[in-house]
Amino acid sequence: MFVGVNRQDVVDALRSDGLFSGLVLPKFIHEEIAAFVRCTPCFGNFDRRFEFMPTEHAQAEARFGRPLLSGHYFERILGCKAAIAIQNDPLLIDIAAHYLGGQAKLITTRVWWSFPTSQASDADKNLASLGKYHFDLDDWRMLKFFFYLLPVDEGTGPHVYVRGSHKRRALKHQLTLLVGHPAEEVLGVYGEQSAVTLTGEAGLGFVEDPFGFHMGTVPARNPRLMMEIGFGVSPPSRRRFHGEPVIR
Repeated sequence: MFVGVNRQDVVDALRSDGLFSGLVLPKFIHEEIAAFVRCTPCFGNFDRRFEFMPTEHAQAEARFGRPLLSGHYFERILGCKAAIAIQNDPLLIDIAAHYLGGQAKLITTRVWWSFPTSQASDADKNLASLGKYHFDLDDWRMLKFFFYLLPVDEGTGPHVYVRGSHKRRALKHQLTLLVGHPAEEVLGVYGEQSAVTLTGEAGLGFVEDPFGFHMGTVPARNPRLMMEIGFGVSPPSRRRFHGEPVIR
């Protein structure tokens, strides 16, 4: 699927920077996924009680009486053949195996919307992982591939990654229990030049070590539609889907 991308170049960039950008989905793949999700109900703010069509976001906020920053598809995205084709792509599996080791396994496949809304509180933004730098602790070693399924510019909530922060962690960031950190605090340690804002056309893909600091910015004008394929090294957790509570 990703013609011309060299696995070793990707792995080398991940080891040095924690980030590689340059994966591009075939047009028919990202268009098929975008078409699938436009006609499929999503769930707002990770909550299955808030089900709505993504084209009716404003009406859904009024109906449920709350801001809806995100719309997730959970297991529904597994009904899209193009999404399954990406998660099974041999290059992604090869990169994960060479970066994480032979025990690397697929742990997440998700697609979600991030919506512009003027009503969201800081707590709402933290739940949606928007607006503050954080790192992921879903597994002790992970790798995540992200793809924009619609164009993303500065007003569409682009993803931001802090290069080098996956391996050069300040002591206070190793010990903290806080989920989100303000940009000025993080960039004060790692340098303004370390932050990479990822914008591009539909189909743009990038892969990152999620132990580095990253965040999704809050969309100002247009909703962002994004896909994630995640690999880890541990046995599957008892959480069914990203963002949902662990099943007891």
